[in-house]
Amino acid sequence: MIEKILSIFVQNRIFTLEIIAATLTVWCVLLAATNKILNWPISMIASIFYFVIFFENHFFSDAYLQIAFLIFQTYGWWYWSSFNPSKKEKEISKIQKHQMIKLFIVSGFLYVIWLYCYKKFNPTARIPEIDALTTIVSLTALYMQVKHWIENWIVWIVVDLIYIPMYIYGNQIITAFLYILLIVIAIKGYSDWKRISSNQITKA
Repeated sequence: MIEKILSIFVQNRIFTLEIIAATLTVWCVLLAATNKILNWPISMIASIFYFVIFFENHFFSDAYLQIAFLIFQTYGWWYWSSFNPSKKEKEISKIQKHQMIKLFIVSGFLYVIWLYCYKKFNPTARIPEIDALTTIVSLTALYMQVKHWIENWIVWIVVDLIYIPMYIYGNQIITAFLYILLIVIAIKGYSDWKRISSNQITKA
């Protein structure tokens, strides 16, 4: 019986990778929601697995996104760590209106440029408009997370809602269910960060 189960996992390599990647992703998001630095190396490992999964499923933009994630995750790990020479207790804060406007403009500009290049060099890509959109919005959310802006969780919720039908369309059911769970975790993360921020203000 055990050998039969193992053979199923071996024969369905992508299915197995998807289970591993989804498990690691849940773990890293839970760590991020509680403001733990370990979320960064765990998320880096998950990104490597998802690169393979998305590339083979022709969600190329999502695959390339994993490379960008690795860069951001490396920066985030350093930014949160004691190796940062200017490190101090990182305070959670709300994004300022001018920062939000600037971020929206930059993200919109990047989407237009990325979509053009993406469609040009990846003619076999699945639903490129949506795949490119989720890539840019995810990068925006990750940048906001690195900066400790509370609203990063709201952006994650929005992009996760787009990802769910996209993955169902791509027959990545495990990942689609993962993103339903990520919405729940993101809601909790928003609540936790808001509470931590309130405590910071009280102590000040």
